[in-house]
Amino acid sequence: MAGEFDAARQSIADALTRADGDPAMSADVMEGALLNTLLTHMARTRSRKDLASLIEFQLESVGEDEFVITRGC
Repeated sequence: MAGEFDAARQSIADALTRADGDPAMSADVMEGALLNTLLTHMARTRSRKDLASLIEFQLESVGEDEFVITRGC
């Protein structure tokens, strides 16, 4: 698995651990904040249609053990 996925998983785990450890924060709200922040960042360089397609693809892939990563193919 690509290192990017490991880094992303660790970032999410760290954010959720922080939310769980702070009584002023909520893990549910943190999940929404993570998604909103990522989508806002990605929208700078991608069209709404491209983002919708990517999200649909990812939702269809939820539950699969590994994502296929190809580079330079």
